[in-house]
Amino acid sequence: MKYGYFDDAAMEYVITRPDTPQSWSNYLGSTQYGAIITNNAGGYGFYQSGARGRFLRLLFNRVPLDQPGRYLYLRDRQSGDYWSASWQPVGKPLEKYQSTCRHGTAYTTIQSRYDGILSETTYFVPLARNSNTGV
Repeated sequence: MKYGYFDDAAMEYVITRPDTPQSWSNYLGSTQYGAIITNNAGGYGFYQSGARGRFLRLLFNRVPLDQPGRYLYLRDRQSGDYWSASWQPVGKPLEKYQSTCRHGTAYTTIQSRYDGILSETTYFVPLARNSNTGV
């Protein structure tokens, strides 16, 4: 079963199905702050050390998968229906929910469509500003 492909022109790995057998992760960060994000917005952030400086705990191979994470929720006020901008944690049926995740160098973009509403979220860690040069 095909879940994605390499986009050589954009230098990204594109995940076209959110129901991957395991979470596919990307590293975001600088020398001070780092983050791991998965194709369904699970992950954690850390200061200096991924082993000792974590803000959120993501335990691989646990149930539920991909939690905790960086989730955005959307709600249709008229119908009361709700979903997440990434497939998880809500997990709407894939017949109605489409998602594309693009893991690039130091960023991840997740675009989804549900019930005619398109959302796009980009996760990244800004580069640190050098106080000596202003850059």
